[in-house]
Amino acid sequence: MKNLILAVCFISIIQNSFSQSVKGIGFRGGANISKLTNANLDSKTNAYFGMLYQVRLSNIYALQPELGYSNQGGKTKDSDNLYVEYLTLGFNNKLFLSPETGFYMLVAPSFDFDIDDTFFGFLNRNNEDGNDATFIDFSLSFGLGIEFKNGLAIEARYKQGLIDVYSGSFHNFESELYESINQFNSVFQIGLTYTFLLTKKE
Repeated sequence: MKNLILAVCFISIIQNSFSQSVKGIGFRGGANISKLTNANLDSKTNAYFGMLYQVRLSNIYALQPELGYSNQGGKTKDSDNLYVEYLTLGFNNKLFLSPETGFYMLVAPSFDFDIDDTFFGFLNRNNEDGNDATFIDFSLSFGLGIEFKNGLAIEARYKQGLIDVYSGSFHNFESELYESINQFNSVFQIGLTYTFLLTKKE
């Protein structure tokens, strides 16, 4: 009974915090500079973009769920690009170092779903257009940014994948490297966000 009362109190506190917080919806986008670790690939540049929902829970902390698209992979020595395209679901935690100036640090865990070789694009399994990448990647992003009073923000992130991109053999290259050593996504992102406030700041 005591645990039930504590749980109800905890849920009430969280609900009250969310109801009194400043909320906003917006967009984010920019450039990916990506590669695979432990692979004979160079970095390649492509794009990411998506939507966000920001909940400012205090002067120093905001929770920001994000849904978006991220084009990752690498480039061969012959300048052929390897594309691994992801639908990303992230939970950005923003810690404001200076609420007056808008400087913040961020930590953003995310689930990344390969949209080429998964059920999102299952027809590719019957031809040579698939990339044979692992169905899902779990990644962590760390970064810095500055958010202006008009809703615009500039930020830079480093995103590290934690699941082997090619859990089996990587047949695009004739090398035992991809069968014996794991490859992970490694991405540097730099871009902009713009947030429209849904509630007024007090």
